Amino acid sequence: MSIWTSKVRRAAAGLGLALALTGCQMTGTTGPEKQSRFSGPPPSKMAVAGGQLIVSGPPGYCIDRETSRDDAGRSALVMLSPCRGMGAGIFAPRAAHEAVMTAAVGARPMVTEPERILPAMQAFAATRQGRAALSRSGEAQDMQIRHMFAEGDVVYMRLTDRGRFAWGTVQPEYWRAVVPAGGRMVSLSVLALPQAPLSDRDGMALLRAFVATVKAGSALPASRG
Repeated sequence: MSIWTSKVRRAAAGLGLALALTGCQMTGTTGPEKQSRFSGPPPSKMAVAGGQLIVSGPPGYCIDRETSRDDAGRSALVMLSPCRGMGAGIFAPRAAHEAVMTAAVGARPMVTEPERILPAMQAFAATRQGRAALSRSGEAQDMQIRHMFAEGDVVYMRLTDRGRFAWGTVQPEYWRAVVPAGGRMVSLSVLALPQAPLSDRDGMALLRAFVATVKAGSALPASRG
């Protein structure tokens, strides 16, 4: 490993980007065919990080309780899908677009200035190790970074990942954001389904709506919810 690459990796780790730069994998299935161990309609929000962050999606999206998990207030992985596809009933709000959303919450508090996130991510993603970290398969050749930019304290990415998504089949192209929220680094993703492809405009709009709900959730009082 070169000295430069080693420095970039250390910088990324120091910024708390390890989770944000890791491809999220989840197991299990979702949708109406799943036999859930939970009773009642799916919730619209989930408290993580010791209650310091409330994760929720845009209107019409609910928490997949079978897949989502919170590691005793440390790291967390939350999956969201359209409420109606998880047995919420016909009176539940209809999602504007059908997709899968994920929120990965870092275990450690964020200890850096937001303006340092973009350059650190750009430098790390330019390396083979960075692309491997972003890929679901862990293989750099499966990952293509199409676009990366910042809006305020949020870094947005448009990616192509040809690695297998453990949940099922999703489109290779997807949208991702890294957001400081609730004192943690949070990675948000919007993944389109083969039967419901998203245009770049719709995918980015859905991701921005997801970012807005998560940032709003970080302003709520601490609660185990």
